Amino acid sequence: MTVKEAKKIIKEGENFYTEFKRKFSTHEKIAKEIIAFANSNGGKLFFGVDDDGSIVGVESEKESAYLISQSASEYCEPAVELSISVIELYGKDIVIAEIPESQVKPHRIQDYKSQINYNTAKVFIRMNSKCVQASKEMIKFLYTSYRDFEE
Repeated sequence: MTVKEAKKIIKEGENFYTEFKRKFSTHEKIAKEIIAFANSNGGKLFFGVDDDGSIVGVESEKESAYLISQSASEYCEPAVELSISVIELYGKDIVIAEIPESQVKPHRIQDYKSQINYNTAKVFIRMNSKCVQASKEMIKFLYTSYRDFEE
């Protein structure tokens, strides 16, 4: 992603495809956002950007990129493929995770169970500019839609 593209997206604010994070919180919270984008139409997570679009930067771009990557690979089931870039804006580094729409839905928080349990699976989707837990019906829809598409 270019600096020009990043500035344009930040100016537009959070929406169905864009989420701002001031800083990295926990692996599970970041995994929820990654999962929501992967289970929906894809999107971008900006770290080092406040909800109002102001640039605060990240303390360590390498550590942030590692923690995001770790959240996608170890806390998402199945793991989510994403790309990470670091951009300097106004003298501060921001980290951007670009998550494509997944072809292996539904993704969920890693719970080390081999089968989806529709009653307890932590599956997330995007609704407007928010990450929300999917209903049992939505989980079944995501699961069967992908399986029908595959066959």
